[in-house]
Amino acid sequence: MRISAITLNGVNGCNRTLAVKKRRKGDNAVPDYSRMVSDLYLIPSYQIPFTSIQNSSKLRILFKYNLPCIYSGIPMIDPKQVSRLIKSGAFEKPSKDVVEILSKYKECYSGMEERVMGIISARSRIHPNDNIKQLLSEIEPIYRRDLRKKQSGIFRNIQEYFNQLPQEYKDKYAQLVKETDKRLNERPVLIPFSSYEFKYKLSKIKDNIVNENDIKAKKVMNKLIKESKRLSNTTNDTTMNNQIRVMGMLDWILKKSVLKNNTELKELIGTSKARLTNKEIIAPFSRKSYIYDLGRIIDDLPDKTMHEKIMQEAFKLPTSNEDFSAYIVKISGESSDKIASRILWPYLASVEHIFPKSEGGADVMANFAAKNM
Repeated sequence: MRISAITLNGVNGCNRTLAVKKRRKGDNAVPDYSRMVSDLYLIPSYQIPFTSIQNSSKLRILFKYNLPCIYSGIPMIDPKQVSRLIKSGAFEKPSKDVVEILSKYKECYSGMEERVMGIISARSRIHPNDNIKQLLSEIEPIYRRDLRKKQSGIFRNIQEYFNQLPQEYKDKYAQLVKETDKRLNERPVLIPFSSYEFKYKLSKIKDNIVNENDIKAKKVMNKLIKESKRLSNTTNDTTMNNQIRVMGMLDWILKKSVLKNNTELKELIGTSKARLTNKEIIAPFSRKSYIYDLGRIIDDLPDKTMHEKIMQEAFKLPTSNEDFSAYIVKISGESSDKIASRILWPYLASVEHIFPKSEGGADVMANFAAKNM
């Protein structure tokens, strides 16, 4: 059953190939540096969107029929189907099986996801028994080299700007360069512990687990969230011992629970314990973190013109949303089910109000539309 997309002009009869989605790019305006944020706020989270809009259940039933997006006309994927696949471990199987599953939605893919699917499909024919993480890990060095070439020119330009600044700014940037070099080359680096960062990441993991509808797992996450609230907002000599005790209790709760093998939770708690005790950890380079740290260094720079030049140059660093090499480097370090989730996520169906609820739109079927993520 195929349902045509409904738009403001009626039924969408356009050629689907003309409706290929393109990444929305921001304008060329200078960013508001005063509103720059760290990595915390923009960590991608690929949750399965079980829409909670009241009275929308009848529309969500249609998701299993590949309902087209109201905006693009491209068929969407039922999020419940994807949730069941993730829960069953289907994406951790040999790539030949995973490709077969993902190929069912091939008419949905475009852009980055379409290119990744092409690579996975081709590599799977050569190594059918490898999982998709292994397939991408084999080619990751090629894309990493390409990404480093693009980044290196930008780093050189920023260094030239700093060479013109007073010594105090040069010294601070030299430290950032040292840390950045370690991250780029996957060498251990010292990163201070942040309770805010920990709580944020823990809440994002909880959101993913809650969507899986596992009652026992939900209870464990509630325990972890409750215990994490005992972490002080600041970490210093006075609060350090308490932070370590709370982290130890979180580790104990996890090891005794049904989530003891959850990779994300184990990594989060493990790295946090290391950071609390001032141990160096392997942390990948993050464009957002680099820009945030750079902004802090020159925050009080009197020369606002130079400040703007430095930040504009930093914002030229490739992003995984627009640069394919950056995208491959980013996803190749994730688990197979996360990689599959990234491919499917932009095309999952969700419900939206046609007339915004904030402007008085009602929770009725006549005011609902289906769109992708």
